[in-house]
Amino acid sequence: MSTGQLSAQQGPSIEGLTPFLIATTVCAPLWGVMVSQAAAYYRTYQNDNKYLKILVGISVVLCTAQLATLSYTVYFWMIVCRAPKNYEFLGSLGNALVVVPAYITYFLATLVQCFYAMRVWFVSRKKLWLVSAIVILSITQFVGGFALVSYFTTVNNIDAAYLKFSHISGSIELGSSIACDILISGSLWWYLRKGRGNVFRSTRGAIDALIHQAVNIGLLTNIIALVNLTTWLSLPQSDFTWAVFHFAVGKVYVNSMLVSLNTREKIRHNMGSTDGSAYLASSTFDIDGTTRHDRSDFEMGTRMKNQRQFNLQEALPKKEGIDSASAVDEP
Repeated sequence: MSTGQLSAQQGPSIEGLTPFLIATTVCAPLWGVMVSQAAAYYRTYQNDNKYLKILVGISVVLCTAQLATLSYTVYFWMIVCRAPKNYEFLGSLGNALVVVPAYITYFLATLVQCFYAMRVWFVSRKKLWLVSAIVILSITQFVGGFALVSYFTTVNNIDAAYLKFSHISGSIELGSSIACDILISGSLWWYLRKGRGNVFRSTRGAIDALIHQAVNIGLLTNIIALVNLTTWLSLPQSDFTWAVFHFAVGKVYVNSMLVSLNTREKIRHNMGSTDGSAYLASSTFDIDGTTRHDRSDFEMGTRMKNQRQFNLQEALPKKEGIDSASAVDEP
């Protein structure tokens, strides 16, 4: 279908654009949760790295701008365009500002994926090739999304979402985003699970919580992206159900980042309870990037564990028939 064919067709109806109204009602409570999480973050983690605070602040501002412009789009299409003189603008992009929240969605996804890439950097003991792959996939989804929305502006109609170029660029964007999330979750799962055996028993529950968190976040964002892709490619041109998932995923990304930041205090408390693992608890394996150490926490945890066993063996009296090493409590 060419651009000329599209412009010759009747534009979408007001009822057909209802998914954008649903998207707004879904994004509004997600925005409220995000504001609450951000307030809790700034209140609890006042000593965090300033760049981390800036990242959270930028995310909050962008999410707010996205909701505001999306709300205006719904108002323009469903209220202003009801007047006969404005009906020709129904589905148009220039006056509705719908391209703004679309751009913001892709930027938020890239921002949060790079945040998780930083976590993978620390947990993987700075595996450059792995983090580079994550960043490349994240940038690819941003470029694909940017090209998609930019093409929308040239056609100036929301029906451009169903043109061939849109399908190609959008599929690249969603495919790269899904692959990026899978790589992030898989990397966190692998390295946290790998390092789980090198720490004290009291800290393993905290590591399990981090593993579950990484898997659940990746699963949630991938489900939303898959549903977005499926509804977009399979439903007829008059159906914009995909918009609900497209605009919601940005806020899901930001909320997942804030939840992972705000759970650090609880995890650190659990890790620092016994067995002298205060060093480990102080940085939560350094996956938040707020602390820097020459050695990874997994490596340091192993050294502390061996040193503790050695000190206890030296301190215990040797009795005939009893091996002092057997008296050392296993972590």
